Amino acid sequence: MQIILLETLNKLGKAGEIVSVKDGFANNFLIPQKKAIIANKKNIENLNSKMSQINENNEKKIKEANELKSKLEGKEIIYEMEANEDGNLYGTLGPRQICDKLNEEHSVELNSGNIIVSNIKTLGSHVFTVRLYDDISATLNLEITKKI
Repeated sequence: MQIILLETLNKLGKAGEIVSVKDGFANNFLIPQKKAIIANKKNIENLNSKMSQINENNEKKIKEANELKSKLEGKEIIYEMEANEDGNLYGTLGPRQICDKLNEEHSVELNSGNIIVSNIKTLGSHVFTVRLYDDISATLNLEITKKI
């Protein structure tokens, strides 16, 4: 299905672009959440008039993402977990747990899909990336200590 993006979406395209996606993705997610509209003749003709609104919306989101980046960039999160003597964790620490801790400590609202990190299985210092918007991302430090 051909759709017109109303906002920039990671891995899909920028606002105002016409892209092809699967019907289910468009009908069940993009269109109901007002992230896209169907690319028919009428909507393509109206695209030029909507572009100023789309660009304004995009600029606002870029500004918010840059502010959030300056707030988060270089910050450290300390996470306590149980581990054995060799420093291997009992379990793994993944994007969901990191996201919850980040939201709690820094009063932000991110989802785990924004956290770019593989599952962590050892104590120590680790670096992870938070994708904020389009190509704007912040790099943070994660210190995993042994729970006593």
